[in-house]
Amino acid sequence: MIGVGTANATATSTYLSSQSLSSASNDTVLKRVLKECAEKYSFAGDALQDSAQYLASKNYDYVAVDVTAAADYPNACHNAFKRFPGLVYPPEIARRERGLKEICDVILGILEHIAW
Repeated sequence: MIGVGTANATATSTYLSSQSLSSASNDTVLKRVLKECAEKYSFAGDALQDSAQYLASKNYDYVAVDVTAAADYPNACHNAFKRFPGLVYPPEIARRERGLKEICDVILGILEHIAW
């Protein structure tokens, strides 16, 4: 599941980067927000990769911290859109956000059963 979450976060980061670069409009605010979001999803992927290493060494507390962080990074993206009243949070990003959070919830649920 950690691999699935990492793939999700990485794919979303790549998607957001491509949206930022290929945005037909000259909306610099939108491009900046999309770039920020791509960065946050990249951080989520990094956190999940770190959690896999901690899982291998049975450092379950660190796994939980990294997976929780990975689930929270999309909130920063969502909040970036909220900072600019004219921007609408795209449904595709919302769908991807829900997916990553659900994957992280599953990982934490599994972790709860193996760690305690």
